[in-house]
Amino acid sequence: MEFAIARGGVAMILAPMVALSARRNTRWTIRLSRTVAFRSIGLVAALAYLGLVIVSAYALREFGGAYANAVPPVVLLAAALAAALTMSSPRARAWSSVMLSKHLFAHRYDYRAEWLRFTGTLGIPGPESPPLDVRVVKAIADIVQAPGGMLLMPTGDAMTAGAQWQWEALSPPSDARDARLASLLAGGRIVELDVLRSDTGDVQEMSAIPQWILHDTSAFAIVPLVHVDRLAGAVLLERPLVTRALDWEDFDLLRLAGRQVASYLAEANAQDALGEAARFDEFNRRFAFIMHDIKNLVSQLTLVTRNAERHAGNPEFQADMIATLQSSTARMNDLLARLSQHNTGRVEDPVPLNLQPFVARIGDQFRRRHPVLVDGAIPCVGLADPGRLEQALSHLVQNAIDASGSTNPVTLSLVEREGEVGIEVWDQGPGMTAEFIATMLFKPFTSTKAGGFGVGAHEARTLVNAMHGRVAVVSAPGEGTRMTIWLPVAPAETIARITRHAA
Repeated sequence: MEFAIARGGVAMILAPMVALSARRNTRWTIRLSRTVAFRSIGLVAALAYLGLVIVSAYALREFGGAYANAVPPVVLLAAALAAALTMSSPRARAWSSVMLSKHLFAHRYDYRAEWLRFTGTLGIPGPESPPLDVRVVKAIADIVQAPGGMLLMPTGDAMTAGAQWQWEALSPPSDARDARLASLLAGGRIVELDVLRSDTGDVQEMSAIPQWILHDTSAFAIVPLVHVDRLAGAVLLERPLVTRALDWEDFDLLRLAGRQVASYLAEANAQDALGEAARFDEFNRRFAFIMHDIKNLVSQLTLVTRNAERHAGNPEFQADMIATLQSSTARMNDLLARLSQHNTGRVEDPVPLNLQPFVARIGDQFRRRHPVLVDGAIPCVGLADPGRLEQALSHLVQNAIDASGSTNPVTLSLVEREGEVGIEVWDQGPGMTAEFIATMLFKPFTSTKAGGFGVGAHEARTLVNAMHGRVAVVSAPGEGTRMTIWLPVAPAETIARITRHAA
């Protein structure tokens, strides 16, 4: 007979508990299941431990003298408590699994079992299953027995924090984004953070890792998710209960799993894009009918304006009515032009814009309907398309007014930092959760307001991105919301010229 066990001298103990398979040449091979091995060795260890405790108890009873009758029960109770604590410890179980895999088997992983578990985690059906991004994190983390993880998603040319799984202690900054990390992970290399933290770590690679990750010692590794040579995301893993250096088997399996989950994410993104396109198509079809009604309304208002100019008796009332009707007519004609199929919607090149009078004018427009405070008298000059910036800022101010109470003011303020100028919109509303901001706030046609279309925040971000800016959100339940439009700062000579002209 031939005993083909990978390692260890436990063949004779485990032989009765494994399956034997016959070969054509009548030789026999023992195929050892990992589950059987772990449970068998656990049973043998438990029996050996029990035997040792019983022998120790009898020895103490034999040589215990005056305490011969009292010592054995105490020893048995202490041994039972020690065994219970050890078996219930996740760290002890993890250590046992690592040691047995390392010394009993030729390979660290049972690849068939790992793949079944991996695909089972990703493909959990049903409406009550966790979202795909959470399942992606769990599927990668389970490979190295990491207790938690976070998904990092590419946003433009940078990486931002996404969904978390069982890692409540991790608290990334609200504006965490870094283009250098995206460049490092684009090559598909798995990053061991402990190696970078050591004295032998590569300085250039270390500079690409955000400080909030490097300073958190519970962060263990970063696994890139590459789909067809494009970075679809990355998974930041929490340190396993039993820490060990990753080897070639870990790298191969994590890299393969990363490519698989990247394809899942790419497919999900494609489905979302198709769904969004379908919703936009429906939105446009509905407005095709509305355009006809608006055109009729504009014609009626134009007629009212002409009649008012001829027949209104009160000159002051006449002037006010004419101004109001003319303003409404102009706005509706502008809306018709924007909805027209001949409107190309071309984005104008950003120009230097003095934001202080610009923000003051927007505040004056909304102050007629709601208390609006304009703060920050600092001279800020950014690069923007004035028309599109006004449209984007109006969306954010209107959302802030809708979220605030009738007496709670909305505050507009100007801020500046290296390379960027910002317009902040503060409200004292109910605030938003981090999950809502990440998954719902900028999703089109999703609104918490009755009768709302849910396109304001989405359109504002689209307009700002087209001007090479971005929209940042800081909010928490019960603490209100601060939304900031960040724009590139104008050249120094332009700022000096505009400042002198304004003075």
